[in-house]
Amino acid sequence: MAEPRGFCAGVERAIEIVERALEIHGAPVYVRKQIVHNGHVVRELEERGAIFVDSETEVPEGAVCIFSAHGVSPQVRDNAAGRQLNVIDATCPLVSKVHQEARRYARDERTLLLVGHADHEEIEGTYGEAPDRTLIVEDAEEARQVELPPGTEAAFLTQTTLSVDDTSEIVSILKERFPGIVGAGSEDICYASQNRQNAIKAIAERCDFVLVVGATNSSNSIRMVEVAESLGTPARLVPSVADLDPGWLEGVETVGVSSGASAPEILVRQVMDRLADLGYVDVESEVTAKETVVFRPPSGLDLPGERAEAEDAEGGAPAAGAAAGDDTEALLARAVTRIEDLLREEVERWGGVDARAAQPIESVAELVAAGGKRLRPRFCISGYLAAGGKLDGSAAEDAVINAAAGLELLHAFALIHDDVLDNSPTRRGRPTTHVKHAGIHAEHGWAGESRRYGESVAIVAGDLAFSYANKITGNLPEAARDIWTYLGSEMLIGEQLDMALAAELTPDPDLARWVAVCKSGQYTIHRPMALGAAIAGRADLHEAFEAYGVAAGEAFQLRDDLLDAFGDSAATGKPAGLDLSEHKMNLLLALAATKDADVARLVADGENWDPDRLRAALLASGVRQEVEDRIDQLVETARTALQGAPLADGWRERLDEMAKQVAYRDR
Repeated sequence: MAEPRGFCAGVERAIEIVERALEIHGAPVYVRKQIVHNGHVVRELEERGAIFVDSETEVPEGAVCIFSAHGVSPQVRDNAAGRQLNVIDATCPLVSKVHQEARRYARDERTLLLVGHADHEEIEGTYGEAPDRTLIVEDAEEARQVELPPGTEAAFLTQTTLSVDDTSEIVSILKERFPGIVGAGSEDICYASQNRQNAIKAIAERCDFVLVVGATNSSNSIRMVEVAESLGTPARLVPSVADLDPGWLEGVETVGVSSGASAPEILVRQVMDRLADLGYVDVESEVTAKETVVFRPPSGLDLPGERAEAEDAEGGAPAAGAAAGDDTEALLARAVTRIEDLLREEVERWGGVDARAAQPIESVAELVAAGGKRLRPRFCISGYLAAGGKLDGSAAEDAVINAAAGLELLHAFALIHDDVLDNSPTRRGRPTTHVKHAGIHAEHGWAGESRRYGESVAIVAGDLAFSYANKITGNLPEAARDIWTYLGSEMLIGEQLDMALAAELTPDPDLARWVAVCKSGQYTIHRPMALGAAIAGRADLHEAFEAYGVAAGEAFQLRDDLLDAFGDSAATGKPAGLDLSEHKMNLLLALAATKDADVARLVADGENWDPDRLRAALLASGVRQEVEDRIDQLVETARTALQGAPLADGWRERLDEMAKQVAYRDR
């Protein structure tokens, strides 16, 4: 049995949307096309009151209409609006990303080569975004034959459920034939399709026959069969246990079993029971990946009691802007994808010159892929949405995605250089860039000093991250561009003062606080929020966002200081006590040194700092509780700053919650 198999996050979300709509609105609710490509799922939902139609024009005016996971064209949305339908969009977020890219390429006046099957609903919907600028390419032969007028600026996108290998071939042909073509990385195959195809590859060569449970109209299931067959293993699609022909298995000793992303596990169990009856009783699982992706339903689908429960959990507050959170996560995911695509293209570009040329870029990509809190892009997107910005395919939406991506790249630059400056061995639970490359140097016995080599690679990697941050934000509106330029300079000046205070060992709480505000309050929260508001055209919110951001940012930095001194390195992903080890005069230490003689004496000891003794002295000084009290005050200041500010619905509550999250985190 291959694992992962079966439902992906997009399918689970789509089915949950129909179930919630039925519970909230009552039967019937109308679903345009099959919600997902599986007859069993459709029949179960029909039994509960869902009515499936081929066109939105068949839905009674004013009724609830759910768009399937495969997405729809703008014309369908216009038709639904004309009939005043109560539309609930179950489009998979990964398909929505492809639609967004199609709109962007159309705005750039590029001809779009859309790789996929012309009769598939996903392609129909994406094609509808720019029908006058789009050509469908179904296979490698069509990729070789498609013609474009000389001088045409082209782009490519792909259906998310295709074969990874086949799509890679098609994209390679298009890139060879049209050297200036651009695209979202090398393909848009979704994570679930990739994972299921990879799992099939892992089992196919060990099996005499492969069964893929899935519907005959399920593209990703059909591709899984093709992947097995491409490796020389006979394979069949099995829509249900009734379709399993025992004759297929004559002479077969080992059977591989998997299921497409829209096939429920009950169908797999039924097939497994039938195989057991046929004598296949020894079952082994082959796990090639663990999937943790979750896509939440859109706003407005809270079930009875859910909102009340959330309010109770927050002491009567609203549910922290659930809709706002969904939109934030959708935009953030696209920003991260944009970074990944940019870095992948750069690795391919410079790796073609020499593999060593791509190493610093790969270091940036590794840091981004390691995750992190992504606070700066999150607050930028929050500023945009709180200011009334929309997910509407506009130039402003595209700009905020670029700004968020730029902030994450700018932070990658800061972290890579910070780790050199602070002599930090780990970041996000992994060796830092300079430590990793120093190790490579030492392992190979190259000429020169390993430490210096590692730091040099890290400097280059950080510089590249800075360069890419500016590249991706190059077309921001003028007002946003001014904020972008200033926040980078401000952060670097804060770094200079941080180093100076560490070298001079002079406790100066006022200056240490300014550094904390500069490096965290402004850079982490205030400026990103102002950037988002500027993109949304809301300069009137800058004052409120500054008051909120500076207070929440100082609370964030104070929590950072506490975590460094007293935190758990397993949770933070970096060594505890690093500031103490590296003689960093952070705000926590500066406050303690001005109030407690023991801390002041240990700090004044210059190069002989003893981190363990300093930590003990800090605990004894009582400064920890003082700082906790200060954090409480700052959180309240941040929340008060937003009272009366003209924010979009749900955003005051959402930002209140975000202030608490950054101030009371454990990592």
